[in-house]
Amino acid sequence: MSKVEEGMAAEDWAGESGRNWLANLQRFEGMIQPIGAALLTHAAFKPGETVIDIGCGGGGTTIAIGRAVSPGGHATGLDISQELIWSAATRAGSGTQSSVSFVCADAATARVTGAPFDRLFSRFGSMFFPDAHAGFRNLRAMLRTGGRMDLAVWAPPQENGWISLIRQVMQRHISQPPADPRAPGPFALADATYIHELLEQADFGDVEITGCERMLPIGGPGATPEEGAEFIASTLSVGKVLQTAPAELRERVIADLVETLRPHHAPGRGNLLSGKAWIVTARAV
Repeated sequence: MSKVEEGMAAEDWAGESGRNWLANLQRFEGMIQPIGAALLTHAAFKPGETVIDIGCGGGGTTIAIGRAVSPGGHATGLDISQELIWSAATRAGSGTQSSVSFVCADAATARVTGAPFDRLFSRFGSMFFPDAHAGFRNLRAMLRTGGRMDLAVWAPPQENGWISLIRQVMQRHISQPPADPRAPGPFALADATYIHELLEQADFGDVEITGCERMLPIGGPGATPEEGAEFIASTLSVGKVLQTAPAELRERVIADLVETLRPHHAPGRGNLLSGKAWIVTARAV
């Protein structure tokens, strides 16, 4: 087993991480689509509402929200990655979508034109604030009093089959120190008690947290085990450690990932592993 001293680098969504997401947009969006679709259904947007979509990525959710709130409503997509915002605007402009706009800004500090909004939505875009307490206070400032927030955040890693399986493979080859569970990253809001604390200090009430479990296609719908393994190693944060690892170690880990994914591969559907998110709903008070 090799030991990597550097650990996993923090995700830089304004730079490398944002460019990485854009380069693999279809695979990323396809992987999380089952939970994203459930969150959109849960949010049940209505015509005439104004909505801010936090961490909108490639803009797919913002465009879907824009359709739901038409006529009379508007959806604003916000992301810290300029490349993703440019791509999202192009994507929206290629259709007939006139009820959406996009802003490049940091959700932790931004003052967005159009605020306060009726609704706030985020599909896996609220777990990366360097100061979560300040970040959620800023989200509260974007909502009118009585406005509703709907978030999807990952539940604990041990309740997510996809990340548990990947971590087991990584641990067979690479020794890493345990990470701070509340450090900015995909699982920073995995603790439901911590979510309640964050929201209460930020003046949110009527907090409801429910589990949402779906099968997720790792590497995107239709990906082969080989494509799924390369996706994990090259694009997911859990695989970042391999980017600076010796070539022989990287090849060994990828080969192990391929064999681990193979029993979970469904032809035509992809590498299906269980995923669990918290769907969080609250009101601005």
